[in-house]
Amino acid sequence: MERNVLPRMESLLKFSFPRNDCHLSVLLVDDSSIREINRVRRNKDKATDVLSFPLSFDLHPWDLPPKKESSFGPILPLGEIVISWETCKEQAKQIGHSDEEEFFRLFVHGFLHLIGYDHERGFEDEALMRRMEDLCLDLILL
Repeated sequence: MERNVLPRMESLLKFSFPRNDCHLSVLLVDDSSIREINRVRRNKDKATDVLSFPLSFDLHPWDLPPKKESSFGPILPLGEIVISWETCKEQAKQIGHSDEEEFFRLFVHGFLHLIGYDHERGFEDEALMRRMEDLCLDLILL
């Protein structure tokens, strides 16, 4: 899986921001670490599969594929994605697909949160985010 990760992430970033170099952090942690991060950063004392901490797109989601040509400067800092590797592997087993596929599902979910998508805002936003997840996964998993 390791040799496939960076090129796939880069293809998603180039698709989303073709005129910019983007920066994001991805942390793989265990369940106890993600629980602590969730407690400290979100005041939720529970483990989860993925957390996202955006730097640039909190209020309005970025269009995918981009509908406008924008440049945000030499480097666009997107934020941080934290994935529980323990939960990732367990969910992959439960769902019946590979650890790699589940990792990319969690990565895409976190990435979309970084660029302003939020399924917790209501039904329409949830449906939009699901469509964007499918679009992004088609790009990096095929």
